[in-house]
Amino acid sequence: MKSILSLIIASISAMIYAQCDSIQVNADMVISTDQILSGTYVVDGDFVVQSGVTVFIEPYSSGSCGALKVYADNIVIEGDINGNFAGYNGGTGGSKGLSVTSVTGHAASLTTCNDSGTQGHVNIEGGKAGMNGEGPGGGLAGVDGANGSGSKQYCGNFGDEAGLIGGSGGAGGGSGGTYGGVGGAGENGGAGTNSATVADLDIEDSYAAVAGAGGIGGMQSSSYGSLSGRDIALGSGGAGAGGGARSFYLGSDGFAGGNGGGLVYLMANNVTISGNIMMNGQDGSYGGNGGSGDATEDCCSDGCNGCDERTFSCGSGAGSGSGGGSGGGIFIESLGIADIQGTLSAKGGSGGLSGQKGNGANCIYGGGGFCSSNSISTSDGDLGGEGGAGGGGRIKIYTAECAQPNLSPTIELNGGSGANPGTEGTYAEVCGYASLASNKPALHINAFPNPFNDELVIQLPETVSHSNKAQVCIVNTLGTVLISETFITSSNKLSLSELNSGIYIIQLIHQEKMTSQKIIKQ
Repeated sequence: MKSILSLIIASISAMIYAQCDSIQVNADMVISTDQILSGTYVVDGDFVVQSGVTVFIEPYSSGSCGALKVYADNIVIEGDINGNFAGYNGGTGGSKGLSVTSVTGHAASLTTCNDSGTQGHVNIEGGKAGMNGEGPGGGLAGVDGANGSGSKQYCGNFGDEAGLIGGSGGAGGGSGGTYGGVGGAGENGGAGTNSATVADLDIEDSYAAVAGAGGIGGMQSSSYGSLSGRDIALGSGGAGAGGGARSFYLGSDGFAGGNGGGLVYLMANNVTISGNIMMNGQDGSYGGNGGSGDATEDCCSDGCNGCDERTFSCGSGAGSGSGGGSGGGIFIESLGIADIQGTLSAKGGSGGLSGQKGNGANCIYGGGGFCSSNSISTSDGDLGGEGGAGGGGRIKIYTAECAQPNLSPTIELNGGSGANPGTEGTYAEVCGYASLASNKPALHINAFPNPFNDELVIQLPETVSHSNKAQVCIVNTLGTVLISETFITSSNKLSLSELNSGIYIIQLIHQEKMTSQKIIKQ
């Protein structure tokens, strides 16, 4: 008896934190046109999605729970249930580097002439990391890019010296979301550069030109949930992309990580699926662009307007891409016939790509008269790497009888692709968990009044006795057992004043058989 309880009435740990409404349908529920659904439907009859029709699961990102759960007498899916990208949100992308600072008070010298007869320092900000993806296995964000710095231009009494400021680094990319399969790690952001090619030109070196390193990519997150237990969950989001670093010009923000796949839970006496159920994760997107370098106007008052009269900045690094979302969860339970030949898909999303690198600057001065020619060309920043791809989700099918000749679905649980791909998700078939053979006498339960207020009368079979006890449980629509009682008589009364108004399921286990009835508290 305890083994049946633990397998059939175990808590359905759905890991859904947004509100999921429960809806009682006192008839068949036939979906004949495309619809958006979410929450729990307790159907007194059949639930049917007709051929050519798609049921879209309202995404978690819209304030929904990102899940669809259906309890019915029979479930027939001829069309599609689409919960792609309906799971936990991807993390927001990192912001572009913005600030310009100076230990000598010369921050303005990055873009304008400022105190030209004084040596000075300029520091420019690296790109910022994105945010972690949402969910228990949300992708992890990378690290901020390092700042670049250098000397501003200096107008001297015996020669002018060009300023050179190293580019800053882009932020690291986000890792992919994890559920059944593990998401890939994010790659490092692009580094800034500090090199320049010069001819007949001196570089002011009171403060060395320093290139900012790219930020480290996000690490892999851990999988959650069980391989074959009754838990099922939404897919987790990938972490956001790294922001691009700044230089003379601003870069751009990184994009958000991919959302995880949604969740579907189907439970009925008989389940027939010839269509498609899709709970795939979303692809990651681009990292931020690195800012390009440029030069100030001429800063010295002499008659020569050479390249040595300007402050030059190098190109800055790009941010790495965002992580893909993980595949979501599919749980199908048939107490009788399971005719499942469609496609069940819970794939991870691919990792996002780098943003564009920042370009360097150049200057050529031809000279003339007493003015000598000179030139300078600063280097480009580096590209960033990719975000990590999302891992695959989890698919579980529970059947009462192991011999199900038409249990042959196409299973898709691939991890997302990219430089750091996600690993494959998990698939489990669990059978023979309850003795529901049709040659055993039918089991009946009668609970009234229904709807009820505080007390419920439960009429059980006459075979219930001291030596042949019955187990009765009150379960909510998420599958959590709220009350469990053992009875030794056929007529009993339960006080349920502590329950909130809503829909519940009363389940009876007696003589290794199980039956249930939907009840409503007013």
